[in-house]
Amino acid sequence: MSEAGEVTEAGTEPPPPKRPSSLQVDAKGVHEDPVGWQGWLKGIIYVFLWYGSILMGFFSLYCPILPILFISRPLYRRATEVIFTMWECYAVALMEVLYGVKFFLSGDVIRPKERSVIVLNHRNRLDWNYFWGALAHASCPPTHNCKIVLKSGIRKFPGLGWIMQMCCFLYIHRRWEEDQRLMNNVLGYFRDINHTFQVLLFPEGTNLTPHTQKKSEEFACKMGLRPLTHLLQPRTTGFTFLVDKLRNSQLLDAVYDVTVAYPKTLPLTELDLIKGRMPEEVHFHIKRHPASSLPATNEGLKEWLHDVWVEKDQLLKTTFQQGHFPGPAASFPDLPVNASYIAIFFWTPLTLGVFYLLCTWWPVQWWCLAHTIIFTVVSFATDGLQHLEVWLYRREGSRSKRE
Repeated sequence: MSEAGEVTEAGTEPPPPKRPSSLQVDAKGVHEDPVGWQGWLKGIIYVFLWYGSILMGFFSLYCPILPILFISRPLYRRATEVIFTMWECYAVALMEVLYGVKFFLSGDVIRPKERSVIVLNHRNRLDWNYFWGALAHASCPPTHNCKIVLKSGIRKFPGLGWIMQMCCFLYIHRRWEEDQRLMNNVLGYFRDINHTFQVLLFPEGTNLTPHTQKKSEEFACKMGLRPLTHLLQPRTTGFTFLVDKLRNSQLLDAVYDVTVAYPKTLPLTELDLIKGRMPEEVHFHIKRHPASSLPATNEGLKEWLHDVWVEKDQLLKTTFQQGHFPGPAASFPDLPVNASYIAIFFWTPLTLGVFYLLCTWWPVQWWCLAHTIIFTVVSFATDGLQHLEVWLYRREGSRSKRE
């Protein structure tokens, strides 16, 4: 584990900021430079390749392994997660190679062989996509198995939501009794199969906007909490449940507090990507808290999370003043030299090739239509394919006990 340090680009010293940077470039923190046709063109290409790789990868890589779910769940679990990790590398490569996005990291290395909870501030609707860059460069070795806690409606999103079901992401409805049941179901399954994983949680519950910040300030005033400038007040129920559940199941080694900052261009929504507004730099500061250092009670965990958010708010204030996270330099592992280009040369032809076959060959059209119908029905009629996986596992276990 390295010491907390100055922001580094995958282990190198960052250049000095060109100007004092702040997310508050304007009232919304959005980069307001006019978008030319080159920006639109690059943005459309990026979104086509990014979402196209998800959708075409789903039909060509994920759908063929679906029958394995009914034959060998350990093999199915491994296959889905390997494919997803391969795609994450492509998502990072598109940002770094096509756009020249630089990821600057400081603090601690994420240990992928640990079972951990990762808490991240939610600056925009796309934080989870940029977080793949942090995982790619800050996990050693880069073989993490990160599950995101997501709003339940995302599971219905074609391609992306379906893949996340197959990878056992944690979908929630924001109805606590139901969410507790669903998370218990998946986390209990991970415990039973002795699975190594990380859970990414956004404790703020939503991204920072003028509207959500106003509501956060009202809540802080009502509850007597310290107001935050660059963050929303964290919601503690989900965090305390996750930590308590994993700790009691012997599935928690650490909690990683990750802070993300966008000192220059700040995209807020998916439309900004289509316009070609991509951040030149994304900065992450990572702080590891061993499970043994966490408070033993739920009330203690709530206070601990609030204290972490107050510290994070102060850290962001300093960061926006000087353009990067403070502290001495830290060392991070790089991706393999040609990993980005290998990902591009694999996923781009796959995406274009499957798309061409989808447009020209009727067997592929019927294949895609059939799986679209299957996953649409599963997504709307159930809580997701991941719960079918859990049910099959437990059914098999009950049958073995009877025999």
